[in-house]
Amino acid sequence: MDVVADEEDPEALGPAETEEVRQLIRQLRQEGLGIFLISHDIHDVFDLSDRISVMLQGKLVGTVNKTDVTQDEVLAMIIAGKHPGDVTEEDIADLHR
Repeated sequence: MDVVADEEDPEALGPAETEEVRQLIRQLRQEGLGIFLISHDIHDVFDLSDRISVMLQGKLVGTVNKTDVTQDEVLAMIIAGKHPGDVTEEDIADLHR
């Protein structure tokens, strides 16, 4: 399997260029290429990924299938370092305060 790594710098790209990169990622994915995407944009992560890995302070919090989690659960991984199975309703509420 071939793999492509992409770390986007959103400030360096305009909206049209960003969409071109998204389309290219989708096309390469359809062609069977593995894509390793590093992004701080949770919307891109959910739009372009099958699996999501989160690191916090240099340590792996976990890897999840996108279809098994909500954006709030991934945010809890990012902010609190909690795996989705350990996230409480209170944790989710704290994310929105």
